[in-house]
Amino acid sequence: MQKTQGEKFFWKGAEAELSQKTFEGRNLLSKKRIPKGYRNKKLDSIIRKTRTRGEAKLIREASSVINVPGIFSVNEEKAEIMMEFIKGKQLKEEIGKNVFYCTRAGREIRKMHDAGIIHGDLTTSNIIIAQFNEETGERIKKRGELFFVDFGLGYFSKKLEDRATDLVVFKKTFNATHSNIKNGWALVMEGYNPEKDLVERMKVIEKRARYH
Repeated sequence: MQKTQGEKFFWKGAEAELSQKTFEGRNLLSKKRIPKGYRNKKLDSIIRKTRTRGEAKLIREASSVINVPGIFSVNEEKAEIMMEFIKGKQLKEEIGKNVFYCTRAGREIRKMHDAGIIHGDLTTSNIIIAQFNEETGERIKKRGELFFVDFGLGYFSKKLEDRATDLVVFKKTFNATHSNIKNGWALVMEGYNPEKDLVERMKVIEKRARYH
């Protein structure tokens, strides 16, 4: 395999660092989990391998129902996922100008939850409005331009509690970031079209958080 070229540092968080690379003319994003010095070295390696494998599996499963970056390679030893770099803007930047994205986002989250996938970190920063190009064109035609990224905290579950928690997390960040959008969260829920028991469980979780 040829070496990747043109590496460009992109972002560093608490768990991983991202860098943009090119390989055989393709734009790729490297997500590499950072070793933790405070953990036992062997345990740290196991945790990073397991989380890398789990995230890659989530992304691949999610690709059957929603738009996500395509995975190019997974290196568990390096705790690195090489994936498609999605060109576009964060939903955070555009949702105030085009509120129909609220409903669209809710609809796509519902598809993900119905497939048994909990994102774990739903924010409008982790949803990309992708540019239409040769690589994304067919998916955009089929499912629209919203692409979900960063499944590092995600897991598989169809439990009511987990789906409700995922939505409550999104609601909290959504309302804090987009308080200027009139009925914004109501539009998200309109797109999601939740059952009554899910709405009730969200209320319980919100009340629980309020008093702890």
